[in-house]
Amino acid sequence: MTFDAERASLKSPDYFQRFRVSGEGEPIHELGLKPQTQLLVFERGGQRRSLLRHQMIYHHVAQGELAGEPYLVTF
Repeated sequence: MTFDAERASLKSPDYFQRFRVSGEGEPIHELGLKPQTQLLVFERGGQRRSLLRHQMIYHHVAQGELAGEPYLVTF
C-alpha cells in the first residue's frame, strides 16, 4: 500500500498534542517494564526506537529524528 497524499488532511490544526521525542532515549532493559508492556517499534538506517503503546494512545503522533532524518509516527 502506498501513501495517498490526496487523502491526507494537512491543512487543519492538529487534533492531538504531538509527542516530541528527543535524544537517544533509554535502553529498554533498564526501564523495568512488565513483560506484557506493549511497544510500538520502528527502525531506520539500522537505528531503532520504541514508544510505549499507552503514550501513543494519548498522543497519536510522535516525531523526532532517527538516523539523521526527521520522522513522524502515527498510531
